[in-house]
Amino acid sequence: MDIVLHAFEGVFTVSLMVLAGYYLGSHHWFSEESLNLISKLITKICLPLYMIVNLTETLTHDTVIQMSSGLPVAVSSMIICFIIGQLAVRFAKIPKGRRGVLAAVFFVTNTILIGLPLSTELFGTKCIPFVLVYYMANTVVFWVVAAHIIAVDGTENVPPFFSVQTLKHIVNPPLAGFAIGFTLVMLELHLPHPLLVSFKYMGNMTTPLAMLFIGAVVSNADWSKIHFDRQILLALFGRFVVCPLGIILMAPVIGIPPLMTQVFTIQAAMPAPSVLPVLAKNYGADYEYAATLTVVTTVLAVVVMPFYMWVVS
Repeated sequence: MDIVLHAFEGVFTVSLMVLAGYYLGSHHWFSEESLNLISKLITKICLPLYMIVNLTETLTHDTVIQMSSGLPVAVSSMIICFIIGQLAVRFAKIPKGRRGVLAAVFFVTNTILIGLPLSTELFGTKCIPFVLVYYMANTVVFWVVAAHIIAVDGTENVPPFFSVQTLKHIVNPPLAGFAIGFTLVMLELHLPHPLLVSFKYMGNMTTPLAMLFIGAVVSNADWSKIHFDRQILLALFGRFVVCPLGIILMAPVIGIPPLMTQVFTIQAAMPAPSVLPVLAKNYGADYEYAATLTVVTTVLAVVVMPFYMWVVS
């Protein structure tokens, strides 16, 4: 019961920041340019520095070895959910242009922009290494598999399954921050104190900026165009039932620490990736449907968190 109450407390804390962003967004504090700026500030500066600091402060050589056992769980669960998503799309006869987007929602999540701040609120900084393990698997699977099926469905600018374009998306600033922090840990090196403090100040902006960004995005959504038809409901089923269930089933089979199982389950229950609508538009798929899924799953993710905290406890 205590862990559920703690989950409610963490969700309430995050919700207050999201509501602040929603209020400011609804009063036109944020333009499209300012939202793009905040997104870039988070993903290209604050988040990489946040990762470097927390990796060097929370990891040791031995814990890195322990973390490696989590990758097979994350990857195998995503593969299973990918197969289920493909079958669901075919069985439900989803129209072309939405198939790739809906199938992607079954197995990839918003691990960093929403997942990391929310997990930190729920579990504390000790969860960060496990979030990053899931993030590595999620990033590679998203840009190699999800991007490909969306492109094939949209039939425009289809990238090769393995290409330089795909590699550029995988090697992004957050992953670079992870790589730098990981290297420092493995070499048992430490950042100079002034650099560490500076990185920490900038990295600590990640959570409040991310929550304000989400609130502002939700405030801009046109809810009159959102209808909970069977295609939306199927996507919600994949996002909040199938994907977390994949982790819950695979974790005991492979065998990972309890905290890692809890963190992975919460990560698997995160909303659809915020870049999904951009990707859909670029490849000629139904980007309005992708934007709807992103907004709806973002709002509902806050609601389902206490339930999954109870499940994994």
